Amino acid sequence: MRADKLTKLVAVFDQFHEGLAMLGDARAKQLVANWADIRERYVRPEGTPRSALAAGMEQGLRETPMLLASMGSSVRKLAADSLTAAIAAHYPEFLAKDAERLKEVKSRGFIRGENDYYLVRHHIDTLEGEAGRKDELRKCYEMVDRFEAKHT
Repeated sequence: MRADKLTKLVAVFDQFHEGLAMLGDARAKQLVANWADIRERYVRPEGTPRSALAAGMEQGLRETPMLLASMGSSVRKLAADSLTAAIAAHYPEFLAKDAERLKEVKSRGFIRGENDYYLVRHHIDTLEGEAGRKDELRKCYEMVDRFEAKHT
C-alpha cells in the first residue's frame, strides 16, 4: 500500500531531524526539539483532516531552508544535504517538482519572488563545496544578489 502525503512528510521530517541531531549545532538542536514537541500532532491527528495537516507540513518543508540560513555555512551544507536525502528517500516527487521549478528559474535567469529565492538559496547550499559546479553556483549567487538588492 502506498503511503499518503502526510505519512511521507512525517517520515521526511523524522529522517531530517535525526540528521540534524548529529550536527552539534545550537540551531539544529532547537529544530530537533521543536519537531519532538509537535510530531505527535501529525502522527495522531485529532479533529484536523490529514489533507490539511499534509498541506501545512508541505509548506513547512518548503520553508525549512529558511530555517537553515541561521546556521554556519559548513553546518548548513550538512543540514541541506540531510534534508535532500530525507526528501529523496520518502517524498521524491517533491524533489522532482522543485527541480522543475529550479530549472525554470535558472532558464529565465532571475528570481521572481520569495519562493524562487528560497529555492535558489537552498540550491546554493547544496552546491557549495561540490567540485565542477562553480559556474552554476556563480549564476545562482548572481540571481540571489540581484533579488536581495531589489528587496532589501
